[in-house]
Amino acid sequence: MEQILRLFYNNGSFFTFCALQVLCFYLIINHNSAQSAIAAETWSIGTGKYKSVSTTVNNYFDLREQNEVQMRENARLRRLLPNALYDLRANVDSIIDGKYLQRYNFLPANIVNRSPYSPNNFLVINRGDNLGIQAGQGIIDDRGLVGIVDQSTELFARVISILHQDTRISAGLKDNTFGTLRWDGKDPRYMTLTDIPDYTEISQQDTVFTTGYSNVFPTGHAIGLVTDTEIQAGTGSMNLQVRLFNDPLRVSSVYVVQDLFKEELGILNAQ
Repeated sequence: MEQILRLFYNNGSFFTFCALQVLCFYLIINHNSAQSAIAAETWSIGTGKYKSVSTTVNNYFDLREQNEVQMRENARLRRLLPNALYDLRANVDSIIDGKYLQRYNFLPANIVNRSPYSPNNFLVINRGDNLGIQAGQGIIDDRGLVGIVDQSTELFARVISILHQDTRISAGLKDNTFGTLRWDGKDPRYMTLTDIPDYTEISQQDTVFTTGYSNVFPTGHAIGLVTDTEIQAGTGSMNLQVRLFNDPLRVSSVYVVQDLFKEELGILNAQ
C-alpha cells in the first residue's frame, strides 16, 4: 500500500493531467453533438474490428477441433474399406461362409516437426508407444504415401519420409506388375519405380498403387501417375517415373497404418 501511495505521490502531476484529459473528452463528447457523433462512430468501428478479430480467432480454434473430428471419422471409414479387411469367405459344398477380419487400423496423427529439406528427409508425428506406434508402420494421407515409422517414444514417433534415399516401397500397376519405388534425392514431385519387366505394356498416366507385399501399406493405395519410362539396357527391366499425387513436404495431417497381422506374417517371413 505504501508503494502505491508513493507512486501516486511521485507522479501526481502526470495522473492529474490524465484525469483532466479524460474529463475534457467526456465534456466535449457529451456537450457537443458533432463530437458525440464522431465518438459514437469511432467506437462502433473499433468494436466491430475487435469482434471481427475475436470471431476469426474463435473460428480458427474451432476449425482445428473440427479437423480432428473429421480425421477420426475418416480413420473409422478407412477401417471399413475392403483393403483394410481380411477375407475369411470360403466356398464349401456350395455353402458360402462370409466373414471379414479387421487387418489394418488407421490412427489419425499430426506432423509436429520435420527436418530441413535434404536428400534424406524425416518428420515427427504426435503419436507414440502409448497408442501402439511401432517401427515399420506406414504413414499415409488422403492423397498418397508419406513415410514409414523409424523410431518411437511414449508420445511421439520419428518417420522416414518417402523422400529419403534409403526408402524402398513395394508398388505396382493395375495388371499386378510390381517393383520397388524409391526416390533419387532430386525432384520431390517424382519417384522412380524400378525392376519392371521391359516387355510390360505401359501407358502414360497409368496409376501406380501399393502392393501390400511389404506389410507396411494396404494393397491398392494410390501413389501417383506414370509420366515417363526408361529401358535399363542389359537388365531386361525398365524404370518408370512416377509423379506423386500428394506433396510429402507440405502434408500436415496423416494416418498411421497399423497392420494387425504383422507379427504373425513376420514369423513366416523370418523362416
